[in-house]
Amino acid sequence: MSAHLIEHRGVVQRIDNGMALVAMETAGCPSCGQGSSCGVGKMAAGRPATLMTIPVSADIKAGDFVLIGIPESKLTLSALLGYLFPAFAMLFGAWLGASLEGSDGGTALGAIVGFLGALAVARVLIGLVPGLMPAPQLIPISNQSTPFPKEHYHD
Repeated sequence: MSAHLIEHRGVVQRIDNGMALVAMETAGCPSCGQGSSCGVGKMAAGRPATLMTIPVSADIKAGDFVLIGIPESKLTLSALLGYLFPAFAMLFGAWLGASLEGSDGGTALGAIVGFLGALAVARVLIGLVPGLMPAPQLIPISNQSTPFPKEHYHD
C-alpha cells in the first residue's frame, strides 16, 4: 500500500530542462479537510494561482492537469521539525536562562538562544538527512488545459 499523499491541483504552464512550472490553485484542497482555511490559500494572499517549479517526468507536458502530491508522513515530520522543535527549544532555553540567571533578562535571552539554536539544528539536519523535507511529485490527471476559475486571460 502506498503512502497517503496530500494533494493539490495544478496546471503545467511550461517545461524547461526537466523542471515544470506549475500554477497551483490557491483555494483550499479537500485532502485534509481544512478547505478555505488552508495555509496554501492564505499564503497566496488573494492571487489567482501560486507558481511552483517541480521536477517532471517525460510523460507530462505543458497544459496537463496535475496533482502536486506530498507524502503525509513527511509533511508531519516537517511540521514537527519546523513548529514543535523550535517551540520546545525556546521553552527549554527560557527555563535554563531563568534557572541560571534568575532574572527576566536571562529568561528572555535563554528563550532567544533556544529558538535560534533550534532553527540552526533544523537547518543542519535538513542538509544532512536526505529526504527529510517533503519533495513534491507531479501526478498527471488530464491532458485538457483550461484556466482555473479565478484566472482571467485577456487578449
